[in-house]
Amino acid sequence: MTKIKKYVEGIADELDGAKHYIEKALEYKSMGNSDRYNGYKEMSIAELNHAMRLHDYAVQDIEQLKTVYPEIPQKMMDSWNKAHVDYVEKAAWIKQMQAM
Repeated sequence: MTKIKKYVEGIADELDGAKHYIEKALEYKSMGNSDRYNGYKEMSIAELNHAMRLHDYAVQDIEQLKTVYPEIPQKMMDSWNKAHVDYVEKAAWIKQMQAM
């Protein structure tokens, strides 16, 4: 079940990158530097897309695991469920910032 842990770590890393880049973009926007704003915003969008793809892969793999192991350990599912909630909240916040 290490595979799911790696997905969780990868998703968190991509979300951190997306947040960092959009914060930089908004900083440059406030200074009137539209070139840097656009560049950092594009990087943020790319990082968020990476996180979304990893999330989709994780969901698919968990569903596949359930067909092989009907009783996935509760501790693993609790960890995934917490990571999923964090992902949804952070992704929504980043999308709001990207819309600014």
